Amino acid sequence: MLYTPLPLAAQTAYAQLHEALQSREIARGVADAPGSFNRKQISGRDYWYYQFRDLDGKLRQAYLGPDSDRLAALIAEREGATRDADVQIKALAQAASTLGAQTVAAPHLVIIQRLADAGFFRAGGVLVGTHAFLSAGNLLGVRWGDASRTLDLDFAHAGRNLQVALASEATLELGDVIDSLGMGFVPATSLSGVRGGRWVHPKEPGFVLDFLTPMGRGEQDLVHVKAFNAEFQALRFMEFSLEHIESAAVCTRAQACLVNTPHPARMAVHKLIIAGLRKSAERTKSNKDVMQAAMLYRWYQDNAPHEWEEAEADARSRGPTWRQQLDVGLARMQREITRTGTPS
Repeated sequence: MLYTPLPLAAQTAYAQLHEALQSREIARGVADAPGSFNRKQISGRDYWYYQFRDLDGKLRQAYLGPDSDRLAALIAEREGATRDADVQIKALAQAASTLGAQTVAAPHLVIIQRLADAGFFRAGGVLVGTHAFLSAGNLLGVRWGDASRTLDLDFAHAGRNLQVALASEATLELGDVIDSLGMGFVPATSLSGVRGGRWVHPKEPGFVLDFLTPMGRGEQDLVHVKAFNAEFQALRFMEFSLEHIESAAVCTRAQACLVNTPHPARMAVHKLIIAGLRKSAERTKSNKDVMQAAMLYRWYQDNAPHEWEEAEADARSRGPTWRQQLDVGLARMQREITRTGTPS
């Protein structure tokens, strides 16, 4: 089976988790940046500060005032509210995963959450790749037949494609944020000697962080994305999956994070378009793209064929190259379904 429906209880728990994360995000402001309250003694008197990392990943301290009963009560109230929200989200994540919702590896969520806390998604960042595919299953209320677990994490941003980008003026220092993880990631070096677009873990070669952006006319393989002061890998056709963004919850069995992901139908069509562009050394990834697209295709044919038709028609309207790549991907998808004996 390409997919199986999640139990209604799992769908409900995931929907509640998603709503709780959205509510927390809406309520957050600058003062809600993840951090901790710290008391300092200066010249014999106690003062309170709030310590947090700002959008560029640097450690900051906000002065709150001298110690007093009123300030202490406000701090206790704030810490209690934060704990209550965290407890609710943890309970919902546990319920959703126990009932069948698809989860990601805990170390991967640590990275996603750190980027979220630093403002990556508020600045227009998007989670793509297999992790977005897993979240699409939860959004659509299904569990995929082959979740295709992966060690790499893929993120994207519209870059200079302003008509695609999410409305945001937020910026951050991506390199500083990744360094702040303390996990040992280092920037990969391209053949041209420009560092960026990918961070690798020296002790785990397959554990990589890829940052992608659409390739504009005349652009090279690496493009500087001003919003993050970092180089992103420029890919053809990438803009298609970034034009309609969805909010989703990504979770482990104990935690969850709110992210931006591509619309599932556009994600699938994009996977079919790019499957034939991957190099021979990336055959495994190409096969994974095709099979994930097949699962999404089957869901849309069963539940919302008009949404698939709209996404496919949009891709075909963009010219002969788009149509050719999509037709190649669709034919290959049907061959893979036949080869594996999976009902289409």
